[in-house]
Amino acid sequence: MSKADFYTEDDMSTWERIKKAFANDWEQTKADFGSDSARDMDQDVDDTFKQMAGSDDAFENREQAFRFGYTAQQRYGSDHPKWSNDVDTRLRSEYDGDYDADRRYIQHAYGYRTKS
Repeated sequence: MSKADFYTEDDMSTWERIKKAFANDWEQTKADFGSDSARDMDQDVDDTFKQMAGSDDAFENREQAFRFGYTAQQRYGSDHPKWSNDVDTRLRSEYDGDYDADRRYIQHAYGYRTKS
């Protein structure tokens, strides 16, 4: 499978339904800045301030990584329900972007579960 063929039409349709939830989650994380109950996205203070200011770290600029991680979880989650070195290695080889820069966002999306 080539990197360009990673997403099927069904993947993209599913992503369109879920991306609003990711955007809301992203906004909630910013709103919870400083809260002990805020989700740990492995960010430091600089990252959060950039997001709050609408800089290059806005959700829209990370959508590719979130979409990829969520799609990967849908595709591989039954065999690998949790993030692991095997998942990390596989996704690194399949990602069409800067994996090292986007890894934490991919991992966050891989662990995301919708509320039914």
